[in-house]
Amino acid sequence: MDVPLTVVDEDWQSVTYEAVTLVPGERVCCRFRDMLPRETALRRLARTYVVGMSHQVGDGECYHARQIITPCLRSHGSIAREQAAVLAAALVETERRAVCGATAATLRTHLVERAVDWRP
Repeated sequence: MDVPLTVVDEDWQSVTYEAVTLVPGERVCCRFRDMLPRETALRRLARTYVVGMSHQVGDGECYHARQIITPCLRSHGSIAREQAAVLAAALVETERRAVCGATAATLRTHLVERAVDWRP
């Protein structure tokens, strides 16, 4: 159908693409989940962090958690944790600002842990 694909979801083991087009009388949406090769998935898992954040909303607290895959392959330790916290704050602001007022400036990070070490 010659329609551009967009990434709609991504985790350490797969990427989900979506194509949307209009055909006479209806909108057609097709999603495809591409499983990554095992070696690639394990490398991405090693760069995945769980980030927990919170911010004040009125008289209460609003909590957010995100899984973030750090972009730099050679980043370890504190640099990777910093990258994960910054990316998570930007993602929460993009997704939730209109709902709860979260901004990168108001979010306080209380957890940054490698996904392979994280226990709920």
